[in-house]
Amino acid sequence: REPRKFYGPGMLVLSLSIFPTVLAALAMSREGEQRTILQVYASSISAHEFLLGKILAGAIVGLAAWLLLMGLMFTLFGLRLAGDPTPLLVASVLFVFCVVSFGTLVGAALPNQAAAVQAVGLGGFLLAFLLSGLIFPIENIPPALSWISYLVQARYFIAVVRDAFLQGGGWPAVWGSVLMIGVIGLAFYGLAWRTMRRMQVKA
Repeated sequence: REPRKFYGPGMLVLSLSIFPTVLAALAMSREGEQRTILQVYASSISAHEFLLGKILAGAIVGLAAWLLLMGLMFTLFGLRLAGDPTPLLVASVLFVFCVVSFGTLVGAALPNQAAAVQAVGLGGFLLAFLLSGLIFPIENIPPALSWISYLVQARYFIAVVRDAFLQGGGWPAVWGSVLMIGVIGLAFYGLAWRTMRRMQVKA
């Protein structure tokens, strides 16, 4: 019930849900808004190569933010890792990939920066804030809405973060959550690839 143990993991999850996603969405939507994306469509670069380049750049920024946030966990909030850190490390990399892929998908589908930021605010922040179990327990969410939480990657990441800092259950406790983060990330990447592939000019 200590505030630092409640707010610390939440700040980590929300921050990673917002900033890398917004940057990735803006980077992609700017390409469409300024029509520079046409050069990509007419080039020999495949959709996979273009998306992986964008996602890699966003992931580097996201992982740098993760390192800063971890420093805050240890200093400002006074938290310590309770057990095996490898589930947190793997889940963090997958979560950054997941949110950057989501931002890339939004930017590819909405070639307008203002619209992309609004979509990220809804899908990246609002759902993570309300339907991840971060503020309200999943059990207290109305059944008509609680099913959406199964599609929210933050639901699984908050479970891993809380286990890493508070419970220390390790892989036996959180392997399913780590797996779901990866599955959702691959789904976002696949949707972004389909969007880019349809738009590319065929030679």
